[in-house]
Amino acid sequence: MRAVVDYDEARIVAIARDVSEAIDRAAFDDGDWNDVPTALAQAFPGSFGAFWNINYRRTDLNFLATHNIAPDFLKSYAEHFAFINPWTAYWENIRNGTVAASEVVAPARSFDRTEFYNDWLKPQKDVEAAAGLKLVGGQGEIVTFLMHYPLSKSDRYEAAAVEVLSRVRGSVDRSISLARLLRKRSEMALSGAALLERPRCAAFVMDTNRAVRDANALAAELFSRGSPVSALRGRVSLSDKEADARFGQMLRAIGNAAESGHSVVAFRDAGSAWEVLLAPLHAGGETSGILTLLPPRRLVLVLVTELKPAAQEVPELSNLAPLFGLTKAEIAFCRKLLAGESVSEIANGQKLSVETARTRMKSILHKTDSPRQSHLMLLLSRFS
Repeated sequence: MRAVVDYDEARIVAIARDVSEAIDRAAFDDGDWNDVPTALAQAFPGSFGAFWNINYRRTDLNFLATHNIAPDFLKSYAEHFAFINPWTAYWENIRNGTVAASEVVAPARSFDRTEFYNDWLKPQKDVEAAAGLKLVGGQGEIVTFLMHYPLSKSDRYEAAAVEVLSRVRGSVDRSISLARLLRKRSEMALSGAALLERPRCAAFVMDTNRAVRDANALAAELFSRGSPVSALRGRVSLSDKEADARFGQMLRAIGNAAESGHSVVAFRDAGSAWEVLLAPLHAGGETSGILTLLPPRRLVLVLVTELKPAAQEVPELSNLAPLFGLTKAEIAFCRKLLAGESVSEIANGQKLSVETARTRMKSILHKTDSPRQSHLMLLLSRFS
């Protein structure tokens, strides 16, 4: 028969010391972050431990260390259940540094009809009770250190687990603070190096939430004009709505790691043609040590190039006929577009119906293999 462990003051002090030492080894030496939840969970037989950094709003699991969670459950949590966890609402709204026991604030049985409870939590040896610590990592990031254990052991484990987590809170917070500082320095160095290499065009670095991190003088000048790109309250947007929507789609693809190369959006604004190039910035080497806890966020280098300065004279574009098989009427239509006229304005000026003008536009897009008008404008600017 297994001896009952008494969680007296001496035992709690010893567990808190072991967990704090595991945190310090992982953060400052060559320790493994998985040793942190291991040190906690092994002191409470039959439990499992977890330590993670999640941005619930962006559905990003930035860091995950665990002990005693079966591989299949761990994989399904990282891919799906982390983002439908009913306890999220509680963790998001409590203050930084809170330590709480689930049976006191949000018992698992209160959401026993959810997918999370029935397909993930319940099958794991009935570890329905939990105690956890919440700390803020960065904007939108919640760092949680917790332990799950059977309800049958709640009377013995609950108070002791809450006390241990309260005592290691300083060690976790110290690691997060240092990780936050190192991440900021890493991101600043990456941004500065990217801009230093591109002094001849408007260039700036932003995150995938459109927040400007750094910009060169040419980009700052464009921001002050508000065209073709603005940075109102530090948030970047393009002056053309359609182009800005595609710009947002590209940022989301980069943020989801679905795009590793560069992306380009082109459009006309105030008589000029613009090309906006987005390229993800990659920090050299693998993230390790304390930066594993708060890994550098995805940054994007943006280059803005004016392809067609405003001018009084519109080029003939006669070279488009042999290249793309455009008729004289279609070339005249392209010249009007290049001069800044809309399709409806061209229709009025050439005494065409709007439907006929749109049909002519579709023909030009087809012949030039342009998926949309902005691509056509980029093409025209290059041939003018």
